[in-house]
Amino acid sequence: MKKIRYGFLSNSNKIISIILSVLGFSGACSLSSCEYGAPVVEYGTPHATFIVRGDVTSETGSSAIPNIRVVMNEDTAYTNESGIYQVENMEFPKDQAFFIEFNDVDGSINGDYQPFDTIVEFKDPQFSGGSGSWDAGTTEKELNVKLKVKE
Repeated sequence: MKKIRYGFLSNSNKIISIILSVLGFSGACSLSSCEYGAPVVEYGTPHATFIVRGDVTSETGSSAIPNIRVVMNEDTAYTNESGIYQVENMEFPKDQAFFIEFNDVDGSINGDYQPFDTIVEFKDPQFSGGSGSWDAGTTEKELNVKLKVKE
């Protein structure tokens, strides 16, 4: 009886150890990267601020469109009355590509516009204003967007 109980407990401990190690590794892997697979910037690592700014206008009339939601990774902004927006993201100071989405969230108040998404690439970025140690500074790109009216 003791032999059976010892064998059962020994096998149970092995199974529980395997399950906990798999859960531990999967949790550690999912916390170390963001939704798009890029590593997350942590304290004590080199970083830079990537800024994308521009304006959103109508494709037909070239008039500014306010209240368009602009999303770049974790940053969300809305266009102002002049259709101007700015989003930024802090990443490693190297070549980067950011997925940006434009969505009309106010319905037909300012007209109904189709969603638009694009990728903004920073190739060989030039940084300014950094501290010279961990903070490489900022770099900017301008992206002006013309949205199509929903049919």
